[in-house]
Amino acid sequence: MKSLPKIIRKDNGFFFMVNDMPFLLLAAETHNSASTSDEYMLNVWEKLDELNGNTVLVPVPWELIEPQEDYFDFSLVEKVVNDAREHNIKLVLLWFGSWKNGVSTYVPSWIKTDLVRFPRTENEYGIKSRTLSMFGSDILRVELNSFKKLIEYIKEIDEERQTVLAVQIENEVGILDAARDFSIQATKDFEKDVPAELLEHIKKTDNDFFAQAIVRALDTFDRSWLGVFGEHADEVFMCWNYARYINKLAACAKESYALPMFTNVWLKESDQEEPGFYPCGGPIPDMIDVWKGGAPCLDLVAPDIYTFEFDKFASFYTKNNNPLFIAETRRDKWAVANLYTAIGKYNTLCYSPFGAESIGEDKSFITQILHTNAADTNVSSEMIKEYLSQSYKLFGNMMPIILECYGTDQMIGFSQDANCMSKQIKLGEYQFSIEFYHRIDDGNEFIPGAGIIIKRDSGELVFIGYGYRAYPKTMRSGKQLDFLSLEKGFFNEKANWVKHMDLNGDEQRIQMEEKVTVLKVLFYEF
Repeated sequence: MKSLPKIIRKDNGFFFMVNDMPFLLLAAETHNSASTSDEYMLNVWEKLDELNGNTVLVPVPWELIEPQEDYFDFSLVEKVVNDAREHNIKLVLLWFGSWKNGVSTYVPSWIKTDLVRFPRTENEYGIKSRTLSMFGSDILRVELNSFKKLIEYIKEIDEERQTVLAVQIENEVGILDAARDFSIQATKDFEKDVPAELLEHIKKTDNDFFAQAIVRALDTFDRSWLGVFGEHADEVFMCWNYARYINKLAACAKESYALPMFTNVWLKESDQEEPGFYPCGGPIPDMIDVWKGGAPCLDLVAPDIYTFEFDKFASFYTKNNNPLFIAETRRDKWAVANLYTAIGKYNTLCYSPFGAESIGEDKSFITQILHTNAADTNVSSEMIKEYLSQSYKLFGNMMPIILECYGTDQMIGFSQDANCMSKQIKLGEYQFSIEFYHRIDDGNEFIPGAGIIIKRDSGELVFIGYGYRAYPKTMRSGKQLDFLSLEKGFFNEKANWVKHMDLNGDEQRIQMEEKVTVLKVLFYEF
């Protein structure tokens, strides 16, 4: 029998193994309600085909698979899996369980209406929220039961075919409008000492904040949350408890069927944002060390990057031995450019714009309302779909070549920043001056230029992307570069190079077209 889908380490990077072969998830995530309608999902499958995608991320709402306690209906899961197979698409299932975007809207009605067994979080004024509390609650026991049944069902119907590659546990956990849960039981737990295992874990982290916390604890012998973590105590407390909760779900699930498991995070986008403005308790960059200690059974933490600082946040989530996995991101003109950075620079396992069926549309696919809000910049267009489709097709064909470079220094990706017309990058002994064709701002429709450069063992350089010129020079003292050959072409579905033409004379320049282009170059030094 084939090995299960898994994430393995190679050199200094990671990649997915699917059917015993390396695999890059060229994906999109559906809107939250998409999977509840077979008819509506037809739009998703059609759009994935147009995008040349190979994977789709689909929610599984708890309320629909366990409408009554201990009564399970997996027809939604069965239908999604069968349809994915029919369209030759892989799946990542998103478990919308106790928490989704800081609230608890996807739990079954029998949980929502029983505030004794399943209490809510409270703010410092005693006002209850729409968010389930972890403390003094029966929620973990019943969710463990339900999630385990789901994973067992996936194994039963899919172990041989392996359509489902991974499972996301919860969605953007945390508590909104408060720094922590102030309910009675939560407060009692907060007044206890910090667990010894958390203290032991943060001793090993390379993090100045946590190092200072340990020093304070040792100097004062105060092991309380406030004593150790001071003004950050509320957030660390929530992070640790959410991480421990989700770790129990992951551990239980993997005992049944050891698929890769992860959770995602609503990012804190600026230092000015206070806990509670974003869901407090999620694995934001400042708190990922706490999560790594509290949830070792998770294979990774996935950032949902909607900010325009894609490079910054992608960098944060490739530290701490965390493979980059983009479960959600923009579907506007930056979605295409960021794809090249995610793959070429950060070796992402997955790239997944949110709202698969809305890519290429200027309206909400569910409500059919046109985007007329000028403040909403995450709007797609037919041109964006075309660029993303061309890029996905190229990366799908080049997958063996690209993944061969993961974890090595043989590949670099880049993309154009707003109002930036040039960039300097390095790859091995080469330095490249990159010049972009168009200034990018909100007043025009140009797609930001982007590319990847690959240095192959043969000495050839492969340039892919669009919207830029590259001027190379060698970093070897006293040496210059000249072309031995420059070919324009493409890689076919077997990853074999197909030459379209030789370029020489006036055309012997690394000049990408406005649309996705591939050039293969061989230099010599003199």
